Amino acid sequence: MKKEKARRSKMLHFAVTEEEARIIDEKMKQLEIRNMSAFLRAMVLNGYVLKLDLPQLREMIRLLANLTNNVNQIARRVNEHGSIYESEIDEIQEKVNQLLCMMNQLLSINKGKTIAQCLKARLDYVKNPDKTEQGKLISAYACAPETADQEFLLNRNAYIAKTGRRIRNEVIAYQVRQSFQPGEVTPEDANKIGYELASRLLNGDFAFLVATHDDHAHIHNHIVFSAVSLDCNHKFKDVLRSGKVVAELSDSLCREHRLSIVENPQDKTVSYDKWQGSSARITSRDTIRMMIDSALRMQPDGFDALMQLLEEAGCRVKRGAQISVKPPSGKRFIRLDSLGAAYTEDALRNVLGGRQVHIPRIPRSQYTGRQIALMIDIEKKMREGKGRGYQVWAERHNLDAVSQSVIYLKENGINSYEELMSRIDSGTKRRNQLKDSMKTCQARMKAISEQRKAILTYRRTQAVYVQYRESGWSSQFYQAHAKEIEAHKAAQTVYAKENGKLPTLAELSAEYERLLCQKRADSAALAEAKAEVSSLWHIKTNMDTIASDELIEEKETSRADRNAR
Repeated sequence: MKKEKARRSKMLHFAVTEEEARIIDEKMKQLEIRNMSAFLRAMVLNGYVLKLDLPQLREMIRLLANLTNNVNQIARRVNEHGSIYESEIDEIQEKVNQLLCMMNQLLSINKGKTIAQCLKARLDYVKNPDKTEQGKLISAYACAPETADQEFLLNRNAYIAKTGRRIRNEVIAYQVRQSFQPGEVTPEDANKIGYELASRLLNGDFAFLVATHDDHAHIHNHIVFSAVSLDCNHKFKDVLRSGKVVAELSDSLCREHRLSIVENPQDKTVSYDKWQGSSARITSRDTIRMMIDSALRMQPDGFDALMQLLEEAGCRVKRGAQISVKPPSGKRFIRLDSLGAAYTEDALRNVLGGRQVHIPRIPRSQYTGRQIALMIDIEKKMREGKGRGYQVWAERHNLDAVSQSVIYLKENGINSYEELMSRIDSGTKRRNQLKDSMKTCQARMKAISEQRKAILTYRRTQAVYVQYRESGWSSQFYQAHAKEIEAHKAAQTVYAKENGKLPTLAELSAEYERLLCQKRADSAALAEAKAEVSSLWHIKTNMDTIASDELIEEKETSRADRNAR
């Protein structure tokens, strides 16, 4: 007897926004469903029914079965022969440990959260308004940022319903993080680059969201995209080379926008100095100096803001009579006044106050020039009480110093003392020119940073300032929005210095990039010039010592000849 079809007599009504209605229409088109009632009924009744299929559970069952067989075999052998092998006990113990480990993993999966909750938590962090300028630095494709997690889940469910395939390990979405060198890109440009990266990677087949975080010194993008295509027919193939493909696409985009990239990236994590191409170790002091340099490029409002940036970057700051800083990977605190004259508290306050230009210190490991050893005054050292062993070592050292000096002179075509002095003068002049060039670049880069910050601040606070003006300069309105109003006035001051005209952000970024490249080139050249001048001065000192010894020896020979007569 044919079963009578149940009559649907219960009516359900609910309201949606225009945006939600648009999303529903798009999903229906993707699934090729024209009947909205059928679509909604299927989504509500079947959309979130999950089949538990954990690979860890299957592996645990297999291990348990093997373990049971092993125990039965051992029990049978013990009953028959009264013997047991140590290797068998070790094998059982190993399988028991594996079983316990997998149980712990299974019980700790997502810490009791559902897949939907995990996805929402991840996207909530990515969309954090405090990190994205209240959502201004968020862009999306084929999804709404507010409902992206729900849309990704619907795509997953539609894929299962349409294809009958199961998604292994329940991958709903993928995430890509893209970071930029501090001071090289604005948050708006970074978001555009991230959007372009996702577009090139996914070819318009997958919905994605790009959120740019500007709460740290290094601006970075979080790109989250659905694991299921828009037509719900296939998934994103995360193969072994996927990460390398993303890196290559990102590097290509950065080159197009004249941004820095990591040259010759290593498969394993390496230290900063090795990343720079040096085999020497970067010290904790070098690390703190570089982090201070990076923080200064962010143009903090004062010394306290500078220290806060260091703390946000992972440093620990100890305030007291002397300010001390411990880097993220450091073991102890290091006082600022031990980092050099450019990194003392007074010097940094002067830099932040515009009374001094900051010149970063290049780590010693980056100096490439060959250093010439200085000759030792052996007679003086012997009079000071040095022994015979020291004399033998010093004589060998002096021979090496002379050999180094002679080889250097021949390799560089220096054939006389006058040529040596001329080379020292020209090297010193070049060194000073490079220092002046770096100071000029630094000053202009600081001005560009101020102008860029003023443009962004002006745009961000303009609406509030207009409201303040329209309120008749209301004191009550000022008290409620004092921070934004004062920031707008400060930005107006920068505009006033330029007669109300400032270059565009793109023009400023291009100029900043050109100056940054020039500064880097000057920095490398300065290191070489310093090393060259130092070597030449050492050679001159050695030559003067040899000449002095020869003169003394000549005088003693003449005196001996006179006495012999």
